[in-house]
Amino acid sequence: MKINVTEFYSNQKVEDCPKTKCPEYAFIGRSNVGKSSLINTILQHNIARTSSKPGKTQLINHIIINQEWAVVDLPGYGYAKASKTTRQQMLEMTKKYFTKRGITLCGVFMLIDIRVPPQKLDLDWMEWLVKNNIYFIRVFTKCDGINRSKTQSYIKKYDQIMKTNNWGKIPETIITSSSKKLGRKEILDTILKLNKLFQNIG
Repeated sequence: MKINVTEFYSNQKVEDCPKTKCPEYAFIGRSNVGKSSLINTILQHNIARTSSKPGKTQLINHIIINQEWAVVDLPGYGYAKASKTTRQQMLEMTKKYFTKRGITLCGVFMLIDIRVPPQKLDLDWMEWLVKNNIYFIRVFTKCDGINRSKTQSYIKKYDQIMKTNNWGKIPETIITSSSKKLGRKEILDTILKLNKLFQNIG
């Protein structure tokens, strides 16, 4: 797929986000999960702000691709050095985006760091997405340097928690590494599939 970034918007309020009619795909995860690096890898453009310091993304960033679909780079959560007020504001802004954006929000890529055990914040977000009937795909990041069997054992821990809590069907899972471009094709294939579904609905 040829990718051209045709427009870019940053907004602090959901109401100010672009009134596009194209399908959108939101990326969310804990601060320093590698969200911006993964977005840059997928798009093959250094457009999302990357930093060794977490908490750089604090706005709703719409990246319009080929004037056909959009990547939405959302603020990371769980950044301990941000004030409680700032964390709450970003949480409310993100949840409002999810609940108010409407039919154009076709999917959420929920990023999870494969190197750490299941985190309450990640689990809370997944549970919230399930309860609000928001379709999401689990994307495990930073999978380079971890063998396949260990990767699968980590993923099974999340599966077990979801089954224990009766969260319904286990979501699709994509394994990624920005440095090795692992998972890029799978994410783009998922977006293309959902784009077709969106066109059929429209």
